[in-house]
Amino acid sequence: MLSSRGLLSLVTLAGALGCADLKDILSLQQGLSHEFQTSAINVNINNSASLTVVFTNSPVADLSEPEQSAFARRVAEYVRDHYARYDQLRSIDVGFASVKGVGVTFTRTRIPYRFTPSELGPPQRPKEGLAPKVAVEHVVP
Repeated sequence: MLSSRGLLSLVTLAGALGCADLKDILSLQQGLSHEFQTSAINVNINNSASLTVVFTNSPVADLSEPEQSAFARRVAEYVRDHYARYDQLRSIDVGFASVKGVGVTFTRTRIPYRFTPSELGPPQRPKEGLAPKVAVEHVVP
């Protein structure tokens, strides 16, 4: 049986891990919002393995299938390059939701695109902000 101190430590650790996950998801959602110029994005993680991104009332949902597919791949690549826990994912799902109504709303969600890390490959980290190493010569007077 766990002592009260052990139980408190366990709860604190679980809370800290949950906060880290939440922080990463919020950071990803904000980045996606900025990158794709909309705040109507819902990001969910399931069992730390399946990440879902849903765009609500997006004009992209009315585009042709090839255009939607290309857009969904750009979203998945953004996740690949910016989600800190990408290496833990098994899939990235991208979809669209249509929300209509006032007071009582009706939502139709479809998530037709799924990408795996093996399809997307390793993260392609942005190179900006990296300064080249410069050799410095020390001269002794």
